[in-house]
Amino acid sequence: MQEVKSGEAEVWRAELRGRKVVVKDSAAVEFLAQRGYGIPRGGVLELELVEAAYLASRGMIAVEDEGRRLSFIDLVELGSREDPDFWVKLNVYTDLRNRALVVMPGVTSYELLVDWKRRDSARRFLVRIVKEGVRISFADLEEMHRRALESDRELVLAIVDKEGVVTYYTVEGVAHVTSVSWEEDLEQAQPQQEG
Repeated sequence: MQEVKSGEAEVWRAELRGRKVVVKDSAAVEFLAQRGYGIPRGGVLELELVEAAYLASRGMIAVEDEGRRLSFIDLVELGSREDPDFWVKLNVYTDLRNRALVVMPGVTSYELLVDWKRRDSARRFLVRIVKEGVRISFADLEEMHRRALESDRELVLAIVDKEGVVTYYTVEGVAHVTSVSWEEDLEQAQPQQEG
């Protein structure tokens, strides 16, 4: 695959393969991999669909499927067919990349691994994407926090509202909660109030 010229900027060709997008040009593989995109495998770079959609929107790659060039909208529609929350995930991914952070898809589709590097320091985050109004149980929150700690990352919740605005919350710690009986607590509190 050769590069496509778009004005002055380079646009590298990429090929859709199932749910992945593959970049073959060695210069593109090196350039993109150094910036935290995709996974280099056997001389090519495998991109997740969310990464490819972002790069296509920035005019960095041109994705083809069986000789037909796919637009950014085509990639979003393709991603949304199998994942109704694809747009929400792309929104968070784009917001983080636009903040000059290195962002990689996580283990689950609702997680992103984020590296924030400065000259003398670095921080690593596990960003969990949550749509506004979706309930998270304490057990789920505890599991997210445990996984973040195991991967030596800080847990951040990215809450996306109905308008697509993203708000980030850092989770400092999660205490294990055993079963709580509110009835017992209420019964113990009532005699104290009556006296």
